[in-house]
Amino acid sequence: MFIVMEGIDGCGKTTQAKLLYEWLIKEGRDVLLTAEPTSSIIGNCLKAILSSGVQIDPHALALLFTSDRYEHIKKEIEPALRDKKIVISERYYHSTIAYQAAQGVDREWLIDINSFAIEKKPDIAFLLDIPPESAVPKIQEKDKKFRETIDRLDREIEAARKFFQNNRKALYGKLQQKQAIKRIIESEKRLRELEKKRDMEISKYIKFERFERPTTLEAETARYNLFLEKVRKNYLTFDDVTKIDGTKPIDLVFDDIRRTVKKLL
Repeated sequence: MFIVMEGIDGCGKTTQAKLLYEWLIKEGRDVLLTAEPTSSIIGNCLKAILSSGVQIDPHALALLFTSDRYEHIKKEIEPALRDKKIVISERYYHSTIAYQAAQGVDREWLIDINSFAIEKKPDIAFLLDIPPESAVPKIQEKDKKFRETIDRLDREIEAARKFFQNNRKALYGKLQQKQAIKRIIESEKRLRELEKKRDMEISKYIKFERFERPTTLEAETARYNLFLEKVRKNYLTFDDVTKIDGTKPIDLVFDDIRRTVKKLL
């Protein structure tokens, strides 16, 4: 079974995909939880572009997303389905069509370049429908928490780096002292652990946020609201999605999703 989670930024796709994955695992199912952009070379290139804030032509973005999708289907989705796994993907061709069409790209062209994926329709695609005025505050809160986390880790890294450098200085003339050597090894390990944690936080944020957002974290809210409203309207034109009211509490949204999936199992 192939399941897709779709919707505008901040609608709760990641949360619901994880809840569905955990429930199916508890039910004894073999499940692959995946997302677009992927972690392939193309997907990582996309993430680097989107996280950089550099503006590129939406046609080029559409082609990159579509190329990443082709790799996704051939290397992850199809093999998993052949192995009788349930595949849950956060985003699919609906995202590229909805987002890039909202940026002015011809919808028919987007459908054409995604024809290989449209032929590989999911068994069910959930559209978590939520108005931008409800989604944007959630996005801003996530952005705020992300910045606060990175700021905190930056301060901890700087303190750990100073501690490491001070220990190195203390080693001069004391190379035979095992305690001094142990101290510098431990301080370097702490520094590397913090740097790794910071990289993981950035990677996690980029993976689940700002996939196809044309703006930066500091984007003017009113303009972003208008853009998301265009994206939402594009999503609502699809006749192959199951609309879910994403404004309800998380557990009630999941109840709607679980009931629908149960009927297909």
